[in-house]
This record gives sequence, structure tokens and C-alpha cells, in this order.
Amino acid sequence: MEDIHHYTNANGTKITIEKTKSDYLPDYLFETYSENDTIIHKKNYINGELSNIAFYAYSEADIDRLVNEQNGTASITFIYTQNAYQVTEDLTYTDHILTDKRITVTDANANIICYKKYEPKEGVLTCVLTDKSYYKDNVNIYDFEYYPDSSCFMITSVQTYQEDIFAWDIGTDATDFTWNGFEYYQNAEPLVPEK
Repeated sequence: MEDIHHYTNANGTKITIEKTKSDYLPDYLFETYSENDTIIHKKNYINGELSNIAFYAYSEADIDRLVNEQNGTASITFIYTQNAYQVTEDLTYTDHILTDKRITVTDANANIICYKKYEPKEGVLTCVLTDKSYYKDNVNIYDFEYYPDSSCFMITSVQTYQEDIFAWDIGTDATDFTWNGFEYYQNAEPLVPEK
């Protein structure tokens, strides 16, 4: 179910409020508030009760402003473009401290090619997971998993059952796979492909 309302406020700003309900999550209601086609915030309701608000930021200055406006505790989705890829950072601040961070990188076809998750460890926000995915013609061919030191551990062949590759086998007779053409996937960094 989708319920969309459009109106223009006294300042001439086009306001859109979109309410979405899913058959899969009948107890949830998602409400998106946009100004001039730019998302300002999303509210999630569970059984009619407000569960959380995710504010949207489009610059680092927006992040600082939103954290201050919310008295140091906020969920923020920061969206930007780098090298023609969209990067989305989901950030959680508690008492002005970044306590959770998740990053996704999507290509021009909205395929998620990289996902990173950070958690606090000994008072420092640390990357605990990095996964990358290789697509050909919008079909997921390989998924890559990484050790904490950023080197590749496993390459999962998504389309071909039981043709997974351990990274230490690359360059041996155990596999025909090479890093040629897959340089972006060889390590957890860089986050965004160079080209």
C-alpha cells in the first residue's frame, strides 16, 4: 500500500509525504518526508508507534547540524556520489559519539558492490565486516569476503554451486581465477572503485 501526498508550502517549497506499508511487514508503516524531491527524513512506525526517525544528510555540515539539532543522539543517512558510485552511510550517534556505522556502495544499476559494518571495540569504531560483490550484466557472479587485515579470504561463486575459491589458491593449479580485472576486489580497500 502506498499513500502519497503533494503540496506546496507558503515558501514555495514542494512537500511530499509518502506512506508505505508492506504485505511482508503488516505491523510496519514507513513515512518519507521530502522537500523539492530531496528526502529530509524517514519515520518508521511499528503497530502505530513511532519506532525511529532517520534523518538524511547530503554533506558533512548537514551531519554536524543534525546531530546538534537532535541533542547529540540521531540516526542519519548520509548519501553522496564518488567516482559515479552512490555511497550511503548509515550513522548512529549517541551523546555526540558515533556508535554505529554501515556503508553501502552501489553502481549505476543500484547493485550493492560493497558493504562495510563498523562497531565500537575498546572505545574505537572499528570495521568488523567487509563484503564486496561483482556483477556482470546485472547478475551477481562473485561475492568476496575479507580478513580483518583487508586481504581477501574467500570468493563465493554465486551462480555456480561448489565453485568457491579460497584466495590463497589464486595463482596455483587449484583455480583458473586471477586478480586480473578484479583488482578492486583483491582487498577490502578501496571502498569505491577508482574508475
